[in-house]
Amino acid sequence: MSPSPAAPSPAQSPAPREVRAEQELSLEEIRAQLAAPARDPLLARLGIREQDAADLVPVIEAALADEEILAEVARIANQLGAAAGLDVPALDLAARKDELDALGARLAPGEGLIPILAFLVSTGTVRRWHAARGLTTEQSWLVLADLGQQMRVHRAGTGRLGLHQLNWVTMNWAGRLVQLGRLQFDLHRARTATLDGAGRDEEASAVPPQEEPRERWVIGTHIPATGPLDPAAVGASFAEATAYFTAHYPDLAEGREPGDPAFGHEFTCWSWLISEEFAEITGPGSNLARFAARWEVLKEIPDDGDSALFFCFGLRPPQDLRALPRRTRLERGVADRLADGRGWTSGLGRIIR
Repeated sequence: MSPSPAAPSPAQSPAPREVRAEQELSLEEIRAQLAAPARDPLLARLGIREQDAADLVPVIEAALADEEILAEVARIANQLGAAAGLDVPALDLAARKDELDALGARLAPGEGLIPILAFLVSTGTVRRWHAARGLTTEQSWLVLADLGQQMRVHRAGTGRLGLHQLNWVTMNWAGRLVQLGRLQFDLHRARTATLDGAGRDEEASAVPPQEEPRERWVIGTHIPATGPLDPAAVGASFAEATAYFTAHYPDLAEGREPGDPAFGHEFTCWSWLISEEFAEITGPGSNLARFAARWEVLKEIPDDGDSALFFCFGLRPPQDLRALPRRTRLERGVADRLADGRGWTSGLGRIIR
């Protein structure tokens, strides 16, 4: 388990809502971070290892020799590092995917190569935000090491270096993701009508046009593909999250309506893992089925086979569903449902603890 952040001292001033970079990174600073010997420990801190690290080194060397690409890396890095905080919008790199991949093809085959280089050199602002909100240095690097995890997911599905989940990582760099034990958590606002069980589409759309739908801060839950979902580890992760968020985000408890759950005790999860399918596929006593059973299902998401395809197999459509691997009970169950037309039903769930 990761070390618990220290509780804030009563004498401390309120934590900021955001932190901003004091100045932009220069090309010289970016070159220094990407060049050896600084490069190897940086890759390790960001979770980039083994074949991904080996394949990334020549890409970095090629980028350092290409002024146009290095200038693009600097541009993105300074956008990523401009600010981090509660209301800082995440940079939409997915909107530029085709353009950036075309430029990155000068470095190597793959997806997301230029964004990866920008992520490497732009951690300073988000690490300052983490510190301002009570994360230790070790915990901060653990959060950012999800970059390496997302690269491993990409390699599992494609067999090569790259990154699909660009906007997931930009959300992390904007400062709203933490990892506490087995699970990851993000901060976001959600519609109160949805959270309180009145969130059917027709009711959510029935808000008078002159009124903004009421929202409140909640803690989103995410499950990195890093091993089994041991029930004890999951429970400990939720407990650690409640302790952390109530101690270090007391400002998000303000302004809640009577009857709203206390901030830090309300968790949501929109996932393919919130599915009744697991009780049948892996058995009701399995880790996956027990995780799914924790959640009050607020909304079912039918026809969500693309999510099951990606998170179970690391693949994106189109695929020959009959040819999916069936090495485990889970893979066989998911593959059979996708191939025979039953599809997959995911869910939006909530836990109040």
